[in-house]
Amino acid sequence: MHVFRLGPKRYQVNKGWGKLPTSLSYTNISALTIDHEGKIFVLQRSQPFMLIFNRTGELIDSWTDMDIVDGHYLYTTPDNKVFVVDRDSHRIVFFNHTGEKLDSIGDKRFPGAWRRPFNHPTDIAMTSNGHYYVTDGYGNCCVHHFDSNWQLVNTWGEKGADAGAFSTPHAIVADSQDHLYITDRENNRIQIFNQQGAFLQEMRNLYHPMDIWFDKEGYIYVTDQTPSLNLFDSKQNLIGRCRTFGIYGHGIAVDESGSIYIAEMFPDSITKLEIISS
Repeated sequence: MHVFRLGPKRYQVNKGWGKLPTSLSYTNISALTIDHEGKIFVLQRSQPFMLIFNRTGELIDSWTDMDIVDGHYLYTTPDNKVFVVDRDSHRIVFFNHTGEKLDSIGDKRFPGAWRRPFNHPTDIAMTSNGHYYVTDGYGNCCVHHFDSNWQLVNTWGEKGADAGAFSTPHAIVADSQDHLYITDRENNRIQIFNQQGAFLQEMRNLYHPMDIWFDKEGYIYVTDQTPSLNLFDSKQNLIGRCRTFGIYGHGIAVDESGSIYIAEMFPDSITKLEIISS
């Protein structure tokens, strides 16, 4: 048994969590998330593009859609919608909780012009007022702010290394105060903004940060390309670090118990760090 420490907590390592039938395999895993029922959604750039597990790692559903070609990150909403960021199709695709396609925004035939939605978008977050924020990501270097009806409110960011500029805005998450944390990958930092796009501060001590997650206690988990998993406290102080098992963890999620799930790339697998309670 391998035991890791991350900040004040200890974990037992469960490599290869989430067993698949012999007819399926993990191929180009990109992300995972956990919905309010505790189900773990795993996104991959192959078919089926979505694999859904229960808490014990049993596969309970899978979704196939040949039109989803490059799922990058995903987000589950409080009303049970699942948003998939289809990077190379330049769009966000909306599904219900059973995998039925509901709608999409963006057009795979017409990538957005400079600083216009979307040109290889990467991630999406929602704030408590129902507004959406999309990092636009590989082609653009900006963030798009939409209202609850998907009307564009604001766009901020440009190519560069100054405060408010980006070099591959890769992942985004909103904290309990609706501040937006964005992994600015090639600038080796996380930038923090308010909902209007005003720069607040940045977090360093990272190398090519990939994904970011807040747990219910306010701890901040960040995967990077060291490869490592980094833990920050609610004041953005680095308080722990451990390794991951792939070249890097492209995706991360933390469940209600405090156990951590990492979507590993190269080789593709899911690592679960199971919280040790004592």
